[in-house]
Parts: sequence; C-alpha cells; structure tokens
Amino acid sequence: MQIAIAGFLIVFSIGFISSSDQSNDKQKGAHVFGSLNATNLQPFVKNNYNWITIVPYSGQKNEDSPNLVYHRGNRLELDRRDSVWSHQIQVAHALGLKVFLKPHIWMHNPSEGKWRSDIFPTNEDNWDLWQKNYRKFILFYAKIAKKNNVELFCIGTELSRLTAEKSEFWETLIKDIRHIYSGKLTYAANWRNEFEKITFWKDLDYIGIQAYFPLTKNTYPSVEQISEGWQKHLLSIEQVHKKYNRKILFTEMGYKSTADSAIKPWEWIENYSNPKDLVSYETQANCYKAFFSQVWDKDWFEGVHIWQLRSDYSESDSTLNLDFTPQGKLAEGVISKGFE
Repeated sequence: MQIAIAGFLIVFSIGFISSSDQSNDKQKGAHVFGSLNATNLQPFVKNNYNWITIVPYSGQKNEDSPNLVYHRGNRLELDRRDSVWSHQIQVAHALGLKVFLKPHIWMHNPSEGKWRSDIFPTNEDNWDLWQKNYRKFILFYAKIAKKNNVELFCIGTELSRLTAEKSEFWETLIKDIRHIYSGKLTYAANWRNEFEKITFWKDLDYIGIQAYFPLTKNTYPSVEQISEGWQKHLLSIEQVHKKYNRKILFTEMGYKSTADSAIKPWEWIENYSNPKDLVSYETQANCYKAFFSQVWDKDWFEGVHIWQLRSDYSESDSTLNLDFTPQGKLAEGVISKGFE
C-alpha cells in the first residue's frame, strides 16, 4: 500500500491469541504509529491484540535510484539504530507480545504515478548497486531479529516488479537470511498484481498479502454486499494457498471511516477533496464485520495486521479522524469482539 510519510517513522503492529479452538494460533494485529512503551501498549492488549510488528523504513529517491538512504540523509547508517529496535522488541516481549519485524522502502521523490511497486533499476550497474544495498538493509534487520528472538521476519514489502523479474535475487536472499535467522519468514505482496505471481512462496513460511481488495462498487454498502465482494478474492487466495501449501497472512488491511471505503480501500484520505461529505463509521464497521464473517475462520488463514492505529490516540480524535484508524469508532468494538 502507498504510504504518505513526513520524515522518519516507525510503525508497529500488535496481535493476540484467540480463545476459540479454531483460531488459537491466528495473528491478531494492528499497525500502530508512534513510540511504544508498557503504558501505551495496554489499550491494545485490553482490546485483544498480542503481536507487535516493527516497521523500519529505508528511503529511496525514485524507482530507478540504486541508493538506499536511512536516517536523516545518511546512506545506510544502520548500526546506531540497533539499540532503538532492540528496546522496542524488549518492551513487546516483556508484555508477552510476539514480534514481526517488517522493513519497508519509502520513495521520497518518485516519478508521477509511481510508487514502491515500480522500483526497478534500469541498467545493470544500478541493479548491481541496488541489490547490494538492499541485501545490506535486510540482512542488518535479520541480525536484529536473531539477536532479539523475533518470531517473524519480512524479507520485503510490495516490490512487485522486482519479484516478477528478479526471482533469483529473492531466492538467494532468502537462503542468506536463513543462514542468519532461524525464525519464520514471509514477504508482504501487493493484492493487485503480485501475490499470485510470486514463485518463491515455497521458500517462505507464510504467504503475505497487503489485503486492500476492492469489495463493492457501492457507497454505504451493507455487510451482505461487502461479503459478496469477498468471494472472487477468496477463490484466488485459496488457489495460491493450495499451490504452495502455505497459510495466508494479511500483512496489512484497513478501511477508512468513509462511505466509499470498500470501493478502493487503498485510497488515502489526503486524496479526497471533501472527505467529510462521505463520513461513515458504519461503513468502516461493516467492512470488518464482513471480514470476520467471510475470511477469519478459514483454516488456511493465519491472521491479519490492521492498518492504522496510534499509540497516542485520544477519544476526542475520533470525531475528526476519517482515516484508517478504528480507535474510538464503531469498528473498534467489531474488531475487539472478532479477536475474542
């Protein structure tokens, strides 16, 4: 999913273990922006979450650039961040939460209409340098994962063109990661044109999907209308599951508090001219009701990490916030109940 970010962000995701026999092992997560500590994690634990996903970003100028820039403009200056990630992981583990480490690339000056999925160095020299830099980026975090006993590690996120045309690179990278890190591995594939085409799922532990599937053409849809929209997507998802015999993990999924949120779930609120004209907390809640009724109990389904919550959220924010967060809205209760 495309992400609008100002400066340097850390993203977190949390989940918990269900009390029902069928979903005891499902991941119940939510991406959370902001710093985390034992105090501001408590509301998520209370609402039935028990996984935290830490998402460190590396910057890249545009889709053709071979260079990755880390923090404050320093190219791949990684080592001084070791203590930051270790501390966040330790905070989560101290509360009994499992950790999913999920590095992303953010393009800060892409060509018009381009985003992360379009990254593809166009000449051999640029490609050689890009893969060298990406390996350094990912293997650094694989070492962090090993050092801190992280339970799940993501090898990449929505790099659609690279997974389609450079599969050998990913197969080799997976082997190199496994030499360092012995935990579970996944990749976060785009829903639109990537997850069905990837050939290296056999080398990973879960099939990861950024699950922003379009579910209806209607504004203010009912739960039944949204549920109907899931059916064709469930068929394609299950086919990939059967082909590779791997469980499906929704590495990201979310819905805005707008009447059209099930039409283009991936659309950012910043792209709306008059978003308040479409406010609908009921539609957001209906989207989650349909998800729990149609997807959650599938035996091939590993879990979900919901987009996008804040660690510093207050109840008064919900009256103005039409974005993805379910906090303080009808959807919050739907999710908490679904995760019981």
